[in-house]
Amino acid sequence: MYETEVENKSNEDSKKVSEFMRIQKLFRQETRNQYGKQIPKDKRKPLDYSIVLDFHNIEGNIKENRDLIIDCCENVTKNQIDFNKETDFYLEPSQWEVYGLKGYPGFYFIPSPFTDRQQKKWVKDALEIYANPPNSTNLVPFFGKVDNLWQNAVREIRGDKDISIPRPLDKNGKELPTYRSLLDKLTWATLGYQYQWTPRVYSEEFHEKMPEDLKDLVRKIAIATQFDPYTAEAATVNFYSEDSIMGGHLDDAEEEMEKPIISISFGSTAVFLMGGENRDITPIPLFIKSGDIVIMGGRSRYCYHGVAKIVENSFNDQLLQDQNEETRIQMQWIKDKNRRININTRQVFKVPKS
Repeated sequence: MYETEVENKSNEDSKKVSEFMRIQKLFRQETRNQYGKQIPKDKRKPLDYSIVLDFHNIEGNIKENRDLIIDCCENVTKNQIDFNKETDFYLEPSQWEVYGLKGYPGFYFIPSPFTDRQQKKWVKDALEIYANPPNSTNLVPFFGKVDNLWQNAVREIRGDKDISIPRPLDKNGKELPTYRSLLDKLTWATLGYQYQWTPRVYSEEFHEKMPEDLKDLVRKIAIATQFDPYTAEAATVNFYSEDSIMGGHLDDAEEEMEKPIISISFGSTAVFLMGGENRDITPIPLFIKSGDIVIMGGRSRYCYHGVAKIVENSFNDQLLQDQNEETRIQMQWIKDKNRRININTRQVFKVPKS
């Protein structure tokens, strides 16, 4: 009798949905009808985003969310941050807005400090440099290192007939899918110390040079939010598409946990969930739009977080306007599947090695 009761309770506990998952499910659309048939996108029931905190429209938030927002703008203005308008790919730090979140000391949000032209620069680097060898990507275990993935894919997208584009080959010389199809399979790349996903470690054996302009940008962000000194030794570049989500997780593989994760996003808007130290604490949903920066230090460094939704039709069409054809194709590639590129950096070691 007692054993049966314990077994039933264990089954009930295993079926229990965490608060993190409950909020995440609020942003899942029904994609099939009662007969199992696919519902066309334009016929799906729209989602309710009214509970999502929006740092771009402070007064437009519901009262509960307005009460969570802390104005931290003076954090920037009282710090002297070097700036060169000719070489720095962001707006002058004195123009940045910085907000905090009540209950999360060490969490900061900077609404996009980039012009449209500057956003395109970081997208270009993500596609043409960050996702290219010697950096590792999710494609490597299955297809080997694929050189010039974007450059060759864009030729296929354009349908260049005057340039011979040989199919990529795997390590055994076997033909791989087209570059364009491989590009659609791209979900992540790693920079600097290449994170080893299975053992969840950083190793001296797998280390590449971090981009200097990215290191400089995140150092300025760390100064603005009072996390200086900060050395970006590793980064993960995530390539989300319209159906992508990321469950509640912790970034806790680094030796240095007192320095923040600094996260920069471009492309479509995401609903990001900022949770607590366990998944049963109700997370706060907030919009992350193109160019926005999220800093997770202090308490938030130890909190579960994830992505609940890439918001439908949220790409800024203004980014499509460009005289450069390849830049337009990059922006169109992001828009076509409502993609989002996220670059999140971290200091790995207590005493930086890079």
